[in-house]
Amino acid sequence: MPNRQIIGRRQRSRLRVLKMAERLFLDHKLNNWVGVVIGVFIAVSMGFVLATYTKLGFAVFGATMGLAVIITCLLSPAAGFYINMVYCLLIYQVNRMFFRDELQVGLIIDVLGVSILFGYIIKGQSLKKDFNAYVRSPVVILIILNFLYGILEIFNPEGHSFVAWTQAVRRAVETFVFSFVIYQVLQDKESVRRFIRVLFVMCVLVALYGCVQEWHGLFDFEVNWVMADDIRFGLLFINGQFRKFSTFNDPTAFGVLMTACSVFFIIIALNHPSKPVRRWLLTGVGVMLLGMIYSGTRTANVMLVAGLVMYVLLTFDRVRSRVFAFVMGFLLLCVLYVPIYSNYSLNRFRSSFLGAQDASYDVRVQARNYIRPYMLSHPFGGGLATTNNIGLTMNPGHFLAGFQTDSGYLQLALEIGWLGLALICIMFYVILRKGVWCFFQSKDAEMKMVYAGGICAIFTYYVGMFTQNTLGHIEDMVFYYPVIAIFLRYNNYEI
Repeated sequence: MPNRQIIGRRQRSRLRVLKMAERLFLDHKLNNWVGVVIGVFIAVSMGFVLATYTKLGFAVFGATMGLAVIITCLLSPAAGFYINMVYCLLIYQVNRMFFRDELQVGLIIDVLGVSILFGYIIKGQSLKKDFNAYVRSPVVILIILNFLYGILEIFNPEGHSFVAWTQAVRRAVETFVFSFVIYQVLQDKESVRRFIRVLFVMCVLVALYGCVQEWHGLFDFEVNWVMADDIRFGLLFINGQFRKFSTFNDPTAFGVLMTACSVFFIIIALNHPSKPVRRWLLTGVGVMLLGMIYSGTRTANVMLVAGLVMYVLLTFDRVRSRVFAFVMGFLLLCVLYVPIYSNYSLNRFRSSFLGAQDASYDVRVQARNYIRPYMLSHPFGGGLATTNNIGLTMNPGHFLAGFQTDSGYLQLALEIGWLGLALICIMFYVILRKGVWCFFQSKDAEMKMVYAGGICAIFTYYVGMFTQNTLGHIEDMVFYYPVIAIFLRYNNYEI
């Protein structure tokens, strides 16, 4: 009898503890004194570990944050998409500041992509219908064909590096996964509006940081990063000044994204019905254009003009567009020929349009003439990662190793051959054609404005490929692929 009483008291005590835990953790969700105690304990513990064992503390903190991000991606795939946007824009700066440029940036993107996909599965959302519609689009079919062509490059006898091939395939799979995730996130007009707002804020912030680098100078850890590699130093230090790269891996990626987004938001500002919104947009664009100029990326200057010319062609039937073309043309002539020669940024901008007077232009022409016979005699190219400086690492001893292509199109022609280049150019054409079709078919004034901005911004990437490799960076997931997803989701926005 006494034993039964003891057992009964234990059971009642256990039930009371379980009910209290349920109330504190599930009902109140730690929004009570217990949550405060636990939070204080974690904060004090983390502070002690960071102060006593710095490396261990950072490892624990990083693991905790990583786990929180993964859980967020699982619970909200849309939030995971925006986390990835922020990650792509800031990770190189974090890598320079805390990890001495040793962090595996691509691996984290892979984890984010898988987490977001699992998030859709956990929510019980069926992806079959959307996936079928996605892969049947001509744009995506061509993306898949290019992916398969890249896989076949393993059999290219000119290629020497299996590692380079595996990295290229991994990036292609990563891009395909995230492009589908973006396609899922941007399902309606409200999601497009949210994306544009987030993009605008993030672009202004990174552009502003590029301006800080120009006005204040590079910080010590950034100077150390530049000086750590002789090739990097040679590319970033020109005519006694450092080119500004903001939070990006290099000035080119920074200048290219600033240009594409400037074109996009200029077009939205020109067509937005609200004057306050137009003022905010144009102010932000001004900051982006400053960042573009400070990056010293001459290709970006040409991209800007090409994007605005494309907009004039799209809307040439409007009087406002013809007036805009006249004003922009006049301003461009003033910038090119105004008698001011002491400003470094202005001189570099001019050299973008006066290439025949630039010694480096002649060097590039001679290099292309030299390599043309090789390109024409190798329809499947010399293999992946065989050109530029990466060729010296991945394919040492290769004929193309160390050859500076100075052009995205030339690099493609040399590495995957003129057949692969033709396939990619067809894909570019189909993407632009889809965007133009959306623009002229749309009856929604708001989305028509977005389509116009998207077409012109994507066109700038393709123009930039003549002199730089403007695509193939992780920043493509911030703007390039979301714009393509908006084109593909046309039917959802017209309902």
